[in-house]
Amino acid sequence: MSEKLITKKAVKQVLRDYWAELRLRPWQSTIALIAPGFGSILVFYVPPLIIAKLIDIFVSQQRVSFTLPVIRYIVLFAFLWLIGEILWRIGIHFLTRVEALGINALSKKSFALLTGKDYDFFTNNFVGALVKKSTAYPKNFETVIDIFSFDVFSSVIPIIFAFFILWQYSPWIPFILITCLFILIAIALPLIRKRIKLVAQRHDALSKMVGQRSDSLTNIMTVKSFAKENYEAKIFGEHVNLYTKKFKETADFQNLRYDTIVSPFYVLTNVIGLIAAILFTQNLGLTPGTIVVVFSYYANITRVFWGISKIYRSIESSISEAAEFTQLFVDPPAIQDSIDAVVLKVEKGDIAFTDVDFKYSDNKVDDDSFLSGFSLDIKAKQKVGLVGPSGGGKTTITKLLLRFIDPESGDIFVDGQSIKKITQSSLRREIAYVPQEPLLFHRSLFENIAYGDEDATKEDIIKAAKIAHADEFINQLPKGYETLVGERGIKLSGGQRQRVAIARALLKKASIIVLDEATSSLDSESEKYIQEGLWELMKDKTALVIAHRLSTIKHLDRILVLDNGKIVQDGTHDELISQDGLYAKLWSHQAGESKELSDYVLN
Repeated sequence: MSEKLITKKAVKQVLRDYWAELRLRPWQSTIALIAPGFGSILVFYVPPLIIAKLIDIFVSQQRVSFTLPVIRYIVLFAFLWLIGEILWRIGIHFLTRVEALGINALSKKSFALLTGKDYDFFTNNFVGALVKKSTAYPKNFETVIDIFSFDVFSSVIPIIFAFFILWQYSPWIPFILITCLFILIAIALPLIRKRIKLVAQRHDALSKMVGQRSDSLTNIMTVKSFAKENYEAKIFGEHVNLYTKKFKETADFQNLRYDTIVSPFYVLTNVIGLIAAILFTQNLGLTPGTIVVVFSYYANITRVFWGISKIYRSIESSISEAAEFTQLFVDPPAIQDSIDAVVLKVEKGDIAFTDVDFKYSDNKVDDDSFLSGFSLDIKAKQKVGLVGPSGGGKTTITKLLLRFIDPESGDIFVDGQSIKKITQSSLRREIAYVPQEPLLFHRSLFENIAYGDEDATKEDIIKAAKIAHADEFINQLPKGYETLVGERGIKLSGGQRQRVAIARALLKKASIIVLDEATSSLDSESEKYIQEGLWELMKDKTALVIAHRLSTIKHLDRILVLDNGKIVQDGTHDELISQDGLYAKLWSHQAGESKELSDYVLN
């Protein structure tokens, strides 16, 4: 699994993506961000000015009473506060719409980006971790914009207003405050940088913990069949321990380092503010109400700067969590369409591998390629079987054809068109692929079969199911074709999943068929019936059939025997049997196994 922590490039990508969503709705975003700021002025910074005026009136009258000027200020106090609340409601109204549209767009973008990654990407990442990261990416758009609207702009705009008011009393009053704040920032910044690294490590540990849990639950049948619940709990516990350790380190650093160092300056700044308010009122001949305004503004502004650590932590945590997703895309996909890629047009269905070199090792120094100078020509509508020992290269050839992986050199052609110069989607639309372990969506059987052709009618789907002998067991289910199959099709047997996969491939009506051990999960009786469906599937199409049971491919036009990435034999079943090579040995071995099994059962 990838051990990369979050890079600056990933963080910048999140900021660009979020900013792009705001720019799409400029006036709505502007109102959403600044309306609460002006509302805060009226709610938190104007009231002290009015109260100061009331104090000055009471001092001048030398008594507290409800005179007409006092009543006017009280009415003004209520009216402006109410306007402030209305501005907050307006801001939230537009904020909700901006966030909803942003989450919508970013969610769709994250899904498109993930599905655009290459095959190896998904073999190297936990699905659970990918789900967590791709969900956090759009969700944190809401969190970040909320923070900027409710905490940043709703504080910055009032602070500008406060500095302006304080300047009217004396330039020294805001100057002292700014000096205190700069000292506070200078002390805080190095501590904040240190915390960034701790937060990144905490998020990385959380993703690994989620991924481990997903891996264990996805394979729960294996866990239970091997009675490994305690073993899995131990592994998960180690991930939990790592996460809680990183969580504690981050929290302790915040509490014991940052807050402990910064809090005395918070107290000191407020004390200085109170002393300054008294001294300037005394020496500059200001009214007593000035003390209320100056101290209130000092207290409000220092409260904002004291809370800036929390605001920063929230932004940092949200951006870092979202950047875990964009980090996945810092490096471009290993497999991607060329700029001038065109749509594949299949008229015949010829397939050609030309001098293909490929190896699974990432070691570029090692030139020992798995496939070296591999060439293969398959004529249109030819049915070709691929057999040989495990690891011989059969599945590798199908992955190369489907462009799940790319060769290091050489080329692959479909109807004379290099698959590197055509779009991946158009290539795969022309290939019906039935893997060794077909996985189904947690949807109805009807939807799973219809996946092969979105425009298929109900009659088309039932016809495909009948050919694949899936209709028989589907009709025995209480809900028939509307039966939900469970995650990955877990509610069905292996053979049933395989039949549904074959029905889905039949419906696709592709030009090229790739069957990777397509009958591996079927019993002998089911296999006998399914062969009819497979021949119907391959009719008038080019077909590549990987099979362990040689009896399933003996009637194909051509059989290739692969061993260590090389074609060691090529011919029909009868030709290969007569050559007394590897194929004949495999055939003899399987025939011997069948006889031994038959003798064992009979005796």
